[in-house]
Amino acid sequence: MQNVQFRNERKYYLTPCMAAALRRRVASLMRADAHASGPYMISSLYFDDVYDTALCEKLSGVAVRDKWRLRWYNDCLDYIHLERKHKEQDLGCKSHEFVTETQYLRFLHGDMTAAEELPGEVGRAFCAVHRTRRMRPVVVVSYLREAYGYDSGNVRITFDVDVRAARPGALVSLPVAMDGLTILELKYDNLLPTVVADLLCGALHTQLALSKYVMARFALMQAGYE
Repeated sequence: MQNVQFRNERKYYLTPCMAAALRRRVASLMRADAHASGPYMISSLYFDDVYDTALCEKLSGVAVRDKWRLRWYNDCLDYIHLERKHKEQDLGCKSHEFVTETQYLRFLHGDMTAAEELPGEVGRAFCAVHRTRRMRPVVVVSYLREAYGYDSGNVRITFDVDVRAARPGALVSLPVAMDGLTILELKYDNLLPTVVADLLCGALHTQLALSKYVMARFALMQAGYE
């Protein structure tokens, strides 16, 4: 993970009223995501090993950990990438590599040797992890996201709703119980600009302890799919 830019990352629960009010305040100051014309869908196929290490490390509060996933947008498989999400406390960084639709289907059905065809560092790292820990696809997580950015501090604020979980390859997904709450994600480089901090002041009361990945795994377990 040399020469990778770490960013501060925090997640919070927002009630519907708080989310609506904060959206208006954020939209008045920050620019909408240049790559989307409104909310868009994110889908991620998560991998874990035979010991569920990623799940257990998150639940145990391990400070330094990795998550592996395939990610695509708006149900379109034209642009898919294999992503390594590395976390150190509240700092995180990502590295990724493009994956073809054919390779995606192989990953989806448990053929991890698809990573051997990837030419970059991410593919090689995934192969090394798979050789020692036997990675496997465990859950598809999808949700709707609305994103905003602020140039100073490279700030990004996103609002995520309608989180759903599905078994890899399944045609039906299950809602992840959030009681109507919105997940706000706040990311920035070194310092959070005062104007953004003031914008969020008083709104960020409940920091999110569980990741969408963990919540989705629990949703499948409670439904009897694991």
